[in-house]
Amino acid sequence: MTAEGIADVRVGRDQLRDELWQWVRGGAEGGGGFLVVEGEPGAGRTDFVRDALTRAAALGCRVRYAAAAAPGTELPLQAALDCLHPRGPDRAAAVALLREAQEALRPGGALLAAVDLLTAAVEEWCVQRPLLLVLDDAQWADAASLQLWRRLAGRAVAGRLPLLLAATRRPLPTRPELEELCATPGGRTLRLGPLSGAEAAGLVRDLLGAEPGPRLREAAGQAGGNPRLLRELLAHWSGLLRVDADRAELLVPEEELPPPPASLTREPGRLPAPARALLRHAALLGPAFTGRELALVRGGPARELLVELEEPVAAGLLTDTDGSLRFRHPALRLALYAETPEALRAALHQDAARAFADAGLDPARTAGQLVRGGRLAPWAVRWLADSAPALIAGAPGAAAELLERAIAQGDPRERETRDALEERLADAALMLRRPESVDLLGTLRARTTDPDRRASVDFKLVSALMIQGDMARSLAVTERALAEEFPSVALRLRLEACRVLALADLHRAAEAYALAEAVVVRARRLRDPLCGAEAHHAASYALFHLGRGRDSLRHVAEGIACARRSPDANDMRLLLLANQAEGHMRFDEPGTVAAALREARGLAAATRSTGRLVVTEARLAEFHYRLGDWDEALAGVDRACALRVSDGWLPVVVHGLRALVLGHRDEREAAGADLAGLPADAFATPTARRYASHVLLARALLAERDGRPADALEALAPALEDGVEEAVAYDRPWVLSEIVRLALECGETATARAAVERCGRAARTLAEYPGPALALLRCRGLFAQDPELLAQAVARGERGGWPLVLGHTLEDLAVARAWHGDLAGARSALTRAAAAYEDLGARWDIARADARLRSLGVRRGSRSARRRPANGWEALTPAELKVALLVAQGRSNPEIASALFLSPRTVQTHVSHILAKLQVRSRAAVAAQAAGATGVPGVSGTGGASGP
Repeated sequence: MTAEGIADVRVGRDQLRDELWQWVRGGAEGGGGFLVVEGEPGAGRTDFVRDALTRAAALGCRVRYAAAAAPGTELPLQAALDCLHPRGPDRAAAVALLREAQEALRPGGALLAAVDLLTAAVEEWCVQRPLLLVLDDAQWADAASLQLWRRLAGRAVAGRLPLLLAATRRPLPTRPELEELCATPGGRTLRLGPLSGAEAAGLVRDLLGAEPGPRLREAAGQAGGNPRLLRELLAHWSGLLRVDADRAELLVPEEELPPPPASLTREPGRLPAPARALLRHAALLGPAFTGRELALVRGGPARELLVELEEPVAAGLLTDTDGSLRFRHPALRLALYAETPEALRAALHQDAARAFADAGLDPARTAGQLVRGGRLAPWAVRWLADSAPALIAGAPGAAAELLERAIAQGDPRERETRDALEERLADAALMLRRPESVDLLGTLRARTTDPDRRASVDFKLVSALMIQGDMARSLAVTERALAEEFPSVALRLRLEACRVLALADLHRAAEAYALAEAVVVRARRLRDPLCGAEAHHAASYALFHLGRGRDSLRHVAEGIACARRSPDANDMRLLLLANQAEGHMRFDEPGTVAAALREARGLAAATRSTGRLVVTEARLAEFHYRLGDWDEALAGVDRACALRVSDGWLPVVVHGLRALVLGHRDEREAAGADLAGLPADAFATPTARRYASHVLLARALLAERDGRPADALEALAPALEDGVEEAVAYDRPWVLSEIVRLALECGETATARAAVERCGRAARTLAEYPGPALALLRCRGLFAQDPELLAQAVARGERGGWPLVLGHTLEDLAVARAWHGDLAGARSALTRAAAAYEDLGARWDIARADARLRSLGVRRGSRSARRRPANGWEALTPAELKVALLVAQGRSNPEIASALFLSPRTVQTHVSHILAKLQVRSRAAVAAQAAGATGVPGVSGTGGASGP
């Protein structure tokens, strides 16, 4: 694939194109006009006006087109001549006059004669039929051509000629003749801005012939909405793309992509030398930077940047957003950065770090430069020791990397300095949830003699052990710490809360809750927000293990209320919010889940808590998977994977979830690769085993897809084990229902019966929650092939709001009805199941359902009969319908994103699809259609005003 080979694909700008076509239509009907099409290099100006040429020719207009050559042409009127007379005797006559003008001492007469000759040709053509003239890249045109174009533009807008005149231009360079032309009274200007996210995804789809996956859509943002740049990037990544029948995806995460091609720096190369140097310095500062930071790197006052910034900003290379400067095309920054020699880059980063530190900037900004600057200078080690607490809070990853570097460089004989650095490294590792924090804290504890400090190190060590899932050792450390005397009442209370957590996880939940009640009472007396939050967390955890979900969530809510009273409790607040989201997800309460995750994500981002942010992203991915927004689920998994932390259960969740989505979409190779990426000890901890369901289901799905149902059944066998962790695993009942289905297909009735029995016990253990009860109905309905039980499961699935669960129960109901001879009822259930699967993009599930029912004599009919309509309200998917209803109420995209807990990019994609399917151009038109719609659930009577 080459950039040249895909240059003719038309992209986006439908509204602008409609304006252009209306302008052309007016000219074809005898009107006149002048139009300027402005856009940055690569914006698609040429493709845009070629549409006008094609349309005008089809309407009977004469059309002429030329692109002005780059500077260097000496012949006056060269650009106009190329447009009007590219060849032939008329060109020769005009060239003769222009040569005469060049050679004459006073060239005015010959030049005016040439202008009159060209003007006369235009007038003669206009007498015959309407005329469209297009001068592309007018910024390079000679002054005489621009003056002639201005003369013709005046006649066109005055209506004296059936003439349409157009010129395209870049923002730079500016010239007096060009600006005078563009300011012609009565003329119009269309500006081609960057493609929206949905338009960029559409371009990728057109170029590759497949819908872009989440990674590719995210990486496409490097082009900043520039079509040519996006084409070049796709060509550059061609060896790293996997293109299936209807999905195109990157094989590696965005951060592992090679640097963009060096050709991307050609536009900055046209700028003056000072502006080019400024951009190279700016590329060192990351995606966003302030004017002060750039001035510090440049070594001068900020006022001196005004002139140097003028052209990069005017050219659209840099943008000013919320007080920060950004490269509008992230790929350009990466290309400029790669262009600077590595040794020089390191030295420049060191200089920038020193300047930032001396100026007292945010430690995270200084650290960002030091990380890329190689060996730490003595001043940098001193700065790191002083700034470590603030740096760990704001940028724990950078802090850990720099602290490791400083320790490795240091003199082992400087024990006091080394101890201080190692303690800070342990704090950073704990914040990042890394396993090395356990050894670091154990070593520090052995060296510490002060009682309060030793208790503080013990508390951190207990936390580190819990993160790694070693609850037995964490209990032992807690008991040892509590047996010692130390002054801090608050610290003792926090350690007692840790003991409750460890006991609950070690299957001593009743004992843990008895202790927790006393801890909560004492925390209330102490009136310490952090202690209160940790006490309620301990009580909620013990109650969860006792199977008292609602009581557990009440303590979670009280803990969050305590944590909100103090920034010192932000980390505990984040943990409690994640638990709140998980708990309410078990009760099928998505609104509360969304609110908790929204608060958690905002807080984690504001406090730069990488460890908690990755947990939030994993929970969000799970939430979107259950809601049926699988693209957003995959995007969340990618965000979680990009945040490198070491919670043992996270790889199980994120790899399992991604493999499961890809498997349902029948992307077998990619799903298998994700499962292969799991570490060998992935299920070593009880917590990891508790979250194993996605991995088990994905393994079974791939085996069944390959025609190996017995292997699929074996893959799910761990769910039959009656360990304590498995008993409290919320998703275990659903896995057991899949075992029943597969076992019956394999003829293993005893296995199916055992799964039904175990599902019954699990449902009783988790009796508060609706999901296990639904799974039990499915198990019993499958085992007995009982349509009534399966219809009850469908009803529960509809109430729960999880589309995949509903699809499975409908499919099972269709099979049971077919077994009982109710073919019409079976076909109805199958059609509904297939519709649910189609909305998810679950191609494998559609194929499996069709195959199961086909063998029973049931088909859905022709494809055309079951395909969703192409246009109108019924064409909208459930996700699009939700967005459309909020658009009709006048909600903005950010408001919709917040309400539905989607990314702004996903909302924009939905809005673009909605406008296309409803065949309207504005949000106001969506509201108008919604007000008059009938027969579509949730639409009729929807009111609301909306701006265009």
